Amino acid sequence: MKLIRVLLTLLLLAAPLPASAHEELVDQTPAANSVVEAGRVKISLEFSNDLLVLSGSGAEILVTGVDGELLNKGCALVDKRNAVLEIELDQPGEYQVAWRVVSADGHPISDSFGFTLVNGTGFVADRSYESVPCEEPVLISDASEGAPEFGYWLLWVSLGLVAVGLFFYLRPKRKSE
Repeated sequence: MKLIRVLLTLLLLAAPLPASAHEELVDQTPAANSVVEAGRVKISLEFSNDLLVLSGSGAEILVTGVDGELLNKGCALVDKRNAVLEIELDQPGEYQVAWRVVSADGHPISDSFGFTLVNGTGFVADRSYESVPCEEPVLISDASEGAPEFGYWLLWVSLGLVAVGLFFYLRPKRKSE
């Protein structure tokens, strides 16, 4: 009977638990190597899970222009799973976007991509336009973001309780005389 209880306990411990992987980019606008019309271009990055919102430089989207000049200050608007930047562009040519965000588990994620801009409408960009002012940190998300899920803590507490229970259950018993 004791062996059956031990085997059942080990079976419960070996049951599969949900994995906690790092967030990854699942969608972006504009797509890499796409052709975009001049105007107010929305750069949107969607991730597999919520992002961590930090004061200051938690999320950055940097746009480099045709001549290699950095066109913005890098601040990005973070809202749950999305990081967004709008920028006005008018010079036809190749643009590069480099981004960095922090996943909810605290790990930074970064990458880059490029796109081609065409200006068939004669659009003229307002160089002073900023969709996200960099002077103030952008905090949209609620305070519970970035905190580990309840199941994570429940897992560690339950494993500790099972270990203590097994210790007392399997320890040698004193024989009374």
